[in-house]
Amino acid sequence: MKLTPPNGEQTGDVNLSWDSTRNRFVFALLDLESTNIWYGYSTDATGTAWVFGNQNGSGVAQPVFTLSEWDYPSIGVDASGRVIIGAVNFLTSPVSYSTALSTDGQHFSAPGEVPTISGTAPQSRVAAAGSTFQVFVPTLNGSNLLTAINRYQSSNGVTWSGANLVMSFAAPLNSAQPSGSSYQIFYAPLLSAAGFTDGRWIVGWQENISGWNNVEICTSDRGCGTVNQAADDQFLAGVSVNSDGYWVAYHAYPNLNDRALPLITQAIYFPTSGAAVGATSNTGINPTAWILDGSVGPSRCSSPCYGGGDFNTPSQNPFAASNTTFVNASSSQTDLFNSFQEDPQATTANVPNFVPNFISHAMGEDLTQLAGPVPAGASSIALPPYQTRGFTIH
Repeated sequence: MKLTPPNGEQTGDVNLSWDSTRNRFVFALLDLESTNIWYGYSTDATGTAWVFGNQNGSGVAQPVFTLSEWDYPSIGVDASGRVIIGAVNFLTSPVSYSTALSTDGQHFSAPGEVPTISGTAPQSRVAAAGSTFQVFVPTLNGSNLLTAINRYQSSNGVTWSGANLVMSFAAPLNSAQPSGSSYQIFYAPLLSAAGFTDGRWIVGWQENISGWNNVEICTSDRGCGTVNQAADDQFLAGVSVNSDGYWVAYHAYPNLNDRALPLITQAIYFPTSGAAVGATSNTGINPTAWILDGSVGPSRCSSPCYGGGDFNTPSQNPFAASNTTFVNASSSQTDLFNSFQEDPQATTANVPNFVPNFISHAMGEDLTQLAGPVPAGASSIALPPYQTRGFTIH
């Protein structure tokens, strides 16, 4: 089913979450021309049909965020069924971040600004965890890449405490050109965040470790750490949380110390208790079939580059299962594929398993000293976030 905004404009970023109170999916959606943010939900638990919410007295859906230049929508639902939507406002100076709240899953309050540190609002994300709301706000350097993340917390979606430093780190690579490719690959180094109704939350991002992009996470109850520290770029990463634990998924190269195609995807599972387990979930991914970003509109890289998307967030269920999405070559040039993985427990794994090289770090630690030089053929420069507003990949 197509999710076309009620105003008929083209659909941009979509962010999806689960409403456990009403047993349905919910989404926040950006339209590309007016840059409104819309809200909607599925009519059942399996997502067979969808409608737009926040309707007026005549039953006509209204945007939750309007009359500005909004981007980066995200959505969460807390344990009591309160729905929160957050978005970046590029029309304010400095750029700001606002949230809007619904207590009935249908109608929303007017957006209210979160008092972030000046200049740190772009690319922020909101998540609901238990009876609280969490906003994760990155600090961008002069090259528009993440170098720190702060967390803000609220019990009512209006009054916020923070900033609480999650981590500071060296900026990740924005893109790199592997052998076998005529162009660089966009690494989509944007943070990913998720929360669950039991109060747990997770935030993940890419950072420079010895000249390679490695994924780092911080959680509410398992601390922080580099997920699988290796001489390999990990990118297009996402995180999720459920009652059984945490999942992290990312793209990578198949061999260490070698940026060579094709690509693989890996998924790492952190159970509520016990050691993490990793799996190579897909192989043979050909990024040279991806959209050449920059051929139309601005390029997210220093020159045209292949892009597999801006975000890649896994989902999961209470049975230690998750999914990994990826774009690969097909008879239609490319298609979006979805694979599923489950912690095998006592059964025999049908994909290669490994013990991830998890390196623990303290919440609030400064990891900038772990960085290495930017390698030849790579770039640590990204476009300003407002220049990519309204231009999506895939």
